[in-house]
Amino acid sequence: MLQFLFFLILLYVVYVFLTAFVLFYLPFQKTCKEHCIYKASSISGDDQGINQVMLLDDGFESGQVRVQMIREAKKNIRLSYYSIQKGKTAEWVLGALMEAADRGVKVQLLLDGICHSLRGPLKHLRYAVANHPNMAIRFYEPFRLFKPWTWHNRLHDKLLLADGRVAVMGGRNIGDKYFADQPPKDFAYDRDVLLYNAKKGKVLDEMEQYFVYLWNHDFTKRTKDVFSKAKAKKGKKLRKQLLRSYQEAIRTKEPFVTSTYDWAKDAIRAKQIAFFTNPVERLNKRPLVLKKLNDLAQRSKRSVLIQTPYVIPTRPMKDGLTPLPSDIQTTVVTNSLTATPNPLAFAGYLSTKKELMKTGVHLYEYQGPYSIHAKSMVIDDNLSIIGTYNLDARSSFLNTESILVIDSAPFALSLTEAIERKIAYSVLVAKDRTEYKASDYGQKKKPFMKRLLLTGLSTITVLWRRLI
Repeated sequence: MLQFLFFLILLYVVYVFLTAFVLFYLPFQKTCKEHCIYKASSISGDDQGINQVMLLDDGFESGQVRVQMIREAKKNIRLSYYSIQKGKTAEWVLGALMEAADRGVKVQLLLDGICHSLRGPLKHLRYAVANHPNMAIRFYEPFRLFKPWTWHNRLHDKLLLADGRVAVMGGRNIGDKYFADQPPKDFAYDRDVLLYNAKKGKVLDEMEQYFVYLWNHDFTKRTKDVFSKAKAKKGKKLRKQLLRSYQEAIRTKEPFVTSTYDWAKDAIRAKQIAFFTNPVERLNKRPLVLKKLNDLAQRSKRSVLIQTPYVIPTRPMKDGLTPLPSDIQTTVVTNSLTATPNPLAFAGYLSTKKELMKTGVHLYEYQGPYSIHAKSMVIDDNLSIIGTYNLDARSSFLNTESILVIDSAPFALSLTEAIERKIAYSVLVAKDRTEYKASDYGQKKKPFMKRLLLTGLSTITVLWRRLI
């Protein structure tokens, strides 16, 4: 009996290895039917000059904006997030959603089916939401034991829409890690953008359509409306706790939930805005967002400025892309060994670092405090890109990803200044194909064991960089 059980376990391990790893390296041509691609706008859209945008570089302010959007919503609120994490700010955002639903606003919450982080105090959230008449919760690509090829198909979008008139998107999930006024140890500096259009323009409509497309997709699991009495009771209890926490914050005038912004006055007008996404499909997607970023960079006349938490340019990413001319100054700022929150991803970066240096890029490594999680690009001081896309294979071929392209010189200036503030805490490690010695530039001393471990990992990640 034990031998048979061992055989079954071994057989399953082999099955997982073949379908969750080897399958992604087979040289088959991806054939994507028309329905798997959400059609987004081109940069020359119909919303010329009528959209307004506001850069949300401060995490606390970005959380305040989200709560205000929820507080002021009258018809519907739609949220698509990779995860909801622990902390008071997450409780207050969820409490605001409960309060909105109680006053008749329709609330739809879409979360990644594996990385949603609904554990601990929030583990009963699905019951709290599903049993409310004005709320619904669904999970994109939940865990399936016998379909390992689905494990890599993750929902990476971070999108909040209210009444079709205002939206926030960018790199932040929900939780103290991104919003706290007094940052926890795992705090991440991130970046979002608010999009406002008093008349509900084309781009906002496309963002709504994208959400609905994901919400109704075959990959998305509908949550049961009826649970056992015990689960329903737990959900009701959590809903009351979240609402009570939010109402107490309102009563005590907690700044996170009582701030007031005027979108029409605080947001600046943009010439044009476009919304782009990856295809919604399993296995290796066609890298539409990566190719769009490459196309936009090819328009540059002077410079391309990039901030990304991870830089892992794999061979499949580079296939079909056009290198930038040598006279275009390309600057990249990413996490250093001391700042990175993801050792495996950093090991992948180390294995490609020398190759990256040979391109002539000005490469900066952020030293802290905390880590950087923002994904942003500025082209020629007028074109800005903010979204969820990391410069790695996961964002290129596996995850759902979305970006907002903004044509506005004032906004580009604000974004450039925000990135330069992180460069001020960074070390220049490569410039014009020259490697700089970290000791010459005041780099923090790297932990010896951590450096040794990651250097070792970097030698083997070449075999699986596509999945990290």
